[in-house]
Amino acid sequence: MTSFYHTIKFWVLIIFLSFSLGTIAVIARLFDSSGDSSHNIARLWCRLLCKWNGVKVQITGLENMLTDQPQIFVSNHQGYFDIFALSGYLPVQIRWVAKSSLFKIPFMGWAMKAAGYIQVTRSDRKKSYQAFIETVEKVKEGCSIIIFPEGTRSEDGTLGPFKKGSNLIANRSNSPMVPVTIKGSSDIIKKGSFLINPGPIEIILSPAVTTHLQKNDGEDILNSIRNTILENQR
Repeated sequence: MTSFYHTIKFWVLIIFLSFSLGTIAVIARLFDSSGDSSHNIARLWCRLLCKWNGVKVQITGLENMLTDQPQIFVSNHQGYFDIFALSGYLPVQIRWVAKSSLFKIPFMGWAMKAAGYIQVTRSDRKKSYQAFIETVEKVKEGCSIIIFPEGTRSEDGTLGPFKKGSNLIANRSNSPMVPVTIKGSSDIIKKGSFLINPGPIEIILSPAVTTHLQKNDGEDILNSIRNTILENQR
């Protein structure tokens, strides 16, 4: 019964915030073409969604975040609230890479466009490559991005194998990668379920990894980041 209450509350809040703050984010883009103001509004949207749903986010290792240049945050992916927690509590300009269907959702999708988030159609190789190029350009412009190298949410919290996309973007944009470990979000919305069970989320930022690599070192760097996240999960 408690889960049902929290689930109804979540959907009421997400609709209300999407309508109100989504509209403000779109208007903000008219005055700030960089998308920074629109992202700041999206950040507030995510923080409120966490707080008002009883999800307490604790973030450690902020000293490992780079303040003078963009970075690639490489994170494990436990649940839907990963996105809300990272967007809401990382105090930098972020541009998300998201599937194109999300941009069609009224208010929320419009706000994502206003913030300069990047659309990707994974089933279309040409459009996927265009999204890759756009992502690299966003990083070169000074925006950080977040990559879930597992490619999908974990079924049970276990860390899956990493795909190479984050390393390719880091190398092409000449940007460091910051390992991010998320703990607790898999218990809030389990994969395959829509029931909400509020609880704490812990975000751990580890020291940045530079990407001035030889050709064959990319896999070793990703394995090193994966091992860091595994260690932090224990």
